[in-house]
Amino acid sequence: MKKKLISLLLAGLMVLSLASCGDSSSSDTSTDSTDDTGAADSGEVFTLAWAHSSSTNDRLALATEKMAAELEEASGGRIVIEHYPASQLGAEREILEGVTLGTIDCAVISSGVVANFSNAIYITSMPYLIDDYETGWAVYDGEFGQELGKTTEEEAGWKWLGWCDNSLRIFSNSKREIQTPDDMKGLKIRTQENDLHMQIVNDLGASATPVNFSELYTALQQGTVDGQENGIALTYSMGFNEVVNYMTYYPHIYDPYIVVMSNDCWNRLPADLQELMAEYGAKYCQYEREFNQQNEEEYLQLMIDDGLQVYYPTDEQKQMFVDATADVENSVREKVGDELVDAYKAAVEQVKAA
Repeated sequence: MKKKLISLLLAGLMVLSLASCGDSSSSDTSTDSTDDTGAADSGEVFTLAWAHSSSTNDRLALATEKMAAELEEASGGRIVIEHYPASQLGAEREILEGVTLGTIDCAVISSGVVANFSNAIYITSMPYLIDDYETGWAVYDGEFGQELGKTTEEEAGWKWLGWCDNSLRIFSNSKREIQTPDDMKGLKIRTQENDLHMQIVNDLGASATPVNFSELYTALQQGTVDGQENGIALTYSMGFNEVVNYMTYYPHIYDPYIVVMSNDCWNRLPADLQELMAEYGAKYCQYEREFNQQNEEEYLQLMIDDGLQVYYPTDEQKQMFVDATADVENSVREKVGDELVDAYKAAVEQVKAA
């Protein structure tokens, strides 16, 4: 009986010692070495849970697999990424809560959800300012984007690793072609649970209806909502094109994904591995953007071939959308302050003028 009790106690202690960031040690600590950064290399293997809500064939998953393989090799096997796509660890809000609590190590999350944790992220919801990826990349890779990332660290309590592409958010629906805001009247459009996203949709005459991303296909299929406002890659990879018939190609938001890491996990890494995580977090963003751009070109044509009708508004019609949502800027100013709004608009104008 004593032997059984001792065995059970030892097993329990072993389980408690396995944290998500740093599951195991693979070498004798008596042979510790010191790397170029001066940090001790104990040979410990850090196994990091990396989560997002996109499907296994989406660019988030493809970029994760590519980055994870390279990071494991670059770290000499000391960092191993465990990949959890398709909301396996919960919906986006649940994943982000896990990051802030330290129960999930890394996450890639859409900005609409991040706004519940960091008020500053509402700035990304300014409509009809960025309508191409190159402008978005320049703004978020520049000084403005770097400062915004650091602000989210301070407000939410995580380690910010970078910005990558969620999408140029565009409207698609199952009911009719949308040429002007008048055509949106009476439509139920799914949005994230984000006040400003909802205001944009309501200002355009439709009815904003928040639905969890993992439930969106069913909501479209069953008619709970008539449409959605995601980008091309997600619309195709999640199969939404099977349940919508019309798309209006005029992006109302450039929506970045935020890549974040639990502070608990970050602080447990030795200095040399922190440098690698920062480096490969940036590489992940680059890979994801490349996959996203490739996918959008390919997927849009595939959806058109399958019968999706895509409408491109005229300049006059575009201005109607801009005018209808003009008061959203005031709402953003109320949430984040004039200084951040002015800095964002200045950053966009500077990029466009270059």
